[in-house]
Amino acid sequence: MSSAIDANLISITLFTPKPDHFDTFVDAQLASLPALGSLSGSRGAQFYVAKDGRHALLVSFFPDEQLLRDFQQSDAFLAHRDRLQALLESADSGFYSLAYACDAPPA
Repeated sequence: MSSAIDANLISITLFTPKPDHFDTFVDAQLASLPALGSLSGSRGAQFYVAKDGRHALLVSFFPDEQLLRDFQQSDAFLAHRDRLQALLESADSGFYSLAYACDAPPA
């Protein structure tokens, strides 16, 4: 894979909080994401909340997969993940590379 494609590596995580824990989960994420982002080496992140209050989506941008994997094994990230576990039914993640873009992502 070329470095130009690697520069567009994206981690997308779909969170499904347990019933009645959505607001607590969102509050915990919003409180932690700024500090985690400064540690991660990421190129940015966007956190989306579903209007129906059932799901949340975290989109993180990294320069390469190794940096993302290193962050996912960091003590700070593992402690954050452990704190959220009790609030979640599931969290499904995947790595993606940009294949097409029509417009710039929203600010």
